[in-house]
Amino acid sequence: MKLSTLSYKIAPINVNFGEKNMENKKEHYEKKTTTSFCDSNSTKNKKQANRDNCEKIETNNNDNSQEKIEKLEEEISTLKDTLLRKLAESDNLRKRLEKEKSDAEKYASNRFAKDLLSVIDNFDRVSKSLSSVQEKINQDESLKQIFEGISLCGKELLFVFKKHGISQIEISEGTHFDPHYHQAMCELESKDHEPGTIIGVMQSGYTHHDRLLRPAMVSVAKKSE
Repeated sequence: MKLSTLSYKIAPINVNFGEKNMENKKEHYEKKTTTSFCDSNSTKNKKQANRDNCEKIETNNNDNSQEKIEKLEEEISTLKDTLLRKLAESDNLRKRLEKEKSDAEKYASNRFAKDLLSVIDNFDRVSKSLSSVQEKINQDESLKQIFEGISLCGKELLFVFKKHGISQIEISEGTHFDPHYHQAMCELESKDHEPGTIIGVMQSGYTHHDRLLRPAMVSVAKKSE
């Protein structure tokens, strides 16, 4: 009887313990499930945050790359413009130096030519003086040869002048006065000539290539009063 009573009393204790154990397991499972759900949500949130961060980083990188590209294009354009300017300046400098070299060679004899003008002037004076006594010269063979020799020397000098670009300014009767090539020494009233035209040459003028070496000294007609 005692053993039976003891067994009866122990049994309920075991049942209660089993129920508590089940409740504990259930509570633990619910906590674990809740924790897993929270962990899952937390993981999802982290992944989403990572995606957002990656998108932001990618957007920032794209923006930075575009800015760098634009900056590089601007630098390239600036360098290209600078290079073109330098090339243009270099080309202009080359052309200017070539022109200066050409002018130096072309007009190297300019001063020497000016000094020779007095020589050709003397030949002209001699020829004009001898022309006034042409009849007497023709009668004397020796004087005739001297005159011809002087004339040939003058012509040869003009030929050498022309060979080196020195030309006599051509003036004919009725030529209009040009201040670039003529120097008016006096004005003379004339009914036979148009005012402003050249009626006489006192000294011949010369040009050296396209430059004036010496203007021609002339007399100019003016309207008679």
